[in-house]
Amino acid sequence: MDIRPLLLAALLTSSRVPGAEKAMTYIYHPPESSLDVRYLYHWEILRTALEKTQAKWGAFRMLPSERMTESRQRFEIEHATGKLTVMYLSTTPEFERQLVPVRIPVDKNLGGYCVFLIRQGDKQRFANVKSLDDLRRFTYGLGLGWIDVDILKSNGFKVVTGSNYDGLFEMLLKKRFDIFLRAATEVLDEYGQRRRKLHGLAIEDGILFYYPLPMYFWFPKNAQGRRLAARAEEGMRMMIDDGTYDAIFDKYQRKKIETLRLKDRRIFKIRNPLVGPETPFAEKRLWFDPQTYK
Repeated sequence: MDIRPLLLAALLTSSRVPGAEKAMTYIYHPPESSLDVRYLYHWEILRTALEKTQAKWGAFRMLPSERMTESRQRFEIEHATGKLTVMYLSTTPEFERQLVPVRIPVDKNLGGYCVFLIRQGDKQRFANVKSLDDLRRFTYGLGLGWIDVDILKSNGFKVVTGSNYDGLFEMLLKKRFDIFLRAATEVLDEYGQRRRKLHGLAIEDGILFYYPLPMYFWFPKNAQGRRLAARAEEGMRMMIDDGTYDAIFDKYQRKKIETLRLKDRRIFKIRNPLVGPETPFAEKRLWFDPQTYK
């Protein structure tokens, strides 16, 4: 059993202090399984931002919620039920209208750079890919309700969905689809955890599939949510200015970027119709670029 998610929960809840009933409380979604380490980086960014703002904003707590689907998370945040007070997901026009975002792509949009998790015997099928039309001949596996489903479908790609995160890996091996589309931030951990048990998995090594996917922290559109968001943004911008943000990004992501050789891959770009004009593309320091990353 991988204990890192448990250690993370212990670390975050350790932010309790005397008078905790007055502390600003950030209730976040926990890992989906003992193997799910996708969000370790993101919650460390948030925790560090809150630590940097303690002198001004006071005490804070980060507490895990019960496990929820993405659609359930959206419901709890939109209706401000108190069961979830911060959500990490990509921007959509609906979210922009109904929620309060911190418009800083938490992973610098590294998650918008995707590689393919495939079956070992299929590697040669990708060697001659030259165009997006070539890529449209494959079927893509994604989770039911994931925002990426709509992005791929709007670009003419065939998508097969699964209702269970762990089950998608088995669906790939059972040939329910050709490609499990994975963010560069995720695929190495996922592959490393499962390759012994799920024989036949492989990471395709020549293609980089890109679409803008700014993943933000979202908060309820009420007074409490705006206050939680304001503190988080202030702390994140302090981190950007003093280099802490880049240091945490490098700690979690540099090895992945270098191991996957993102700079050397053939890049294929598609559009994301869900990204609106409020997206801060002009702030270049907020965005990862494999060609300029050093």
